[in-house]
Amino acid sequence: MKTCKSPRRLGVAIAIVAAAHFLTACSQQPMAGAPGPGPMPSFSDFDLNKDGRITEDEFNEARAARIADRAQKGYPMRGMGSAASFADIDTNRDGTLSPAEFATHQAAHRQQMMGR
Repeated sequence: MKTCKSPRRLGVAIAIVAAAHFLTACSQQPMAGAPGPGPMPSFSDFDLNKDGRITEDEFNEARAARIADRAQKGYPMRGMGSAASFADIDTNRDGTLSPAEFATHQAAHRQQMMGR
């Protein structure tokens, strides 16, 4: 392996590495105004009647509204076919989602998204 004995060559090499690092970092950032994942919905976004539980009807209504809003704004709709169902999230099978069940699902979904 050759070493850079010339200060000019060393400066050029450092500039190339710095530029490559900058371009890589910039390419991983969403462009301003470009649709991105955005914030995950909160429990209250789905608890339409604000009774502290989410029924399957509330879940489906809130999800449909969120999907329609995101589609209208041009967000990509990747993964819709593999989205969790109400039954997947209702782990105790009582027919409603508690804040804990919702939070557990959100945490698992975040982990899944980070693994992509």
